[in-house]
Amino acid sequence: MGTQENLKKSVENWRDIVVFNAKNDSLRAFVDSVVSSSSDIDKTSNWAIGVAGAISGLLITNLDKLTPKFFEISEIKILLIILVSSILCGLAQKSLALTCSVHLKVTEATANKLKEIIDTFESSEASIQKMIDDHQLDTDIEFDIYKVIERFVNLSPFYIKWYAQKETQKVLSDPEYNSKKTLRSYYRQNGWLLLQAMFFMFFILFAVTSL
Repeated sequence: MGTQENLKKSVENWRDIVVFNAKNDSLRAFVDSVVSSSSDIDKTSNWAIGVAGAISGLLITNLDKLTPKFFEISEIKILLIILVSSILCGLAQKSLALTCSVHLKVTEATANKLKEIIDTFESSEASIQKMIDDHQLDTDIEFDIYKVIERFVNLSPFYIKWYAQKETQKVLSDPEYNSKKTLRSYYRQNGWLLLQAMFFMFFILFAVTSL
């Protein structure tokens, strides 16, 4: 009976681990699919930054032609402030786009490399375990990914080790932490793009009404 209970407990633990990993992998798949459009948002923002920068340059270089025939000096200043605000929103968007891009590339590279390593390990582990069982050797084979992560953090430069340790602890205590953080960055990126567009539309509206 005790053996049966132990077997049942082992199977249930295995089942829980498989279900837990499937849920987390599915969540990451959804998040990565959504965040993959971050680069397209960044391209749209780049166009707006380019246009705003070109218009700002034209306003400054043709200041003598625009005033006082079309605009007052104070109105030109307001137009430039609006354009600079739009550009700053675009730069804020770009920083978040970079965060999303790095997340996707690191996640993909890590997943591919770890799959190869774990497949090789499991293949060798099966052969070693068979030899252990056949010869009744008093030894075992163990691969602890958490020790690898700890070693990786310790290899980091001292000026970012504290931050790396803090982020690692958050990931280990909450498997959804990275997904939540990346999704938050993605939606903030959208917010900055919206502000950038609003400033640009306000510039056009102010320019038209000031003529």
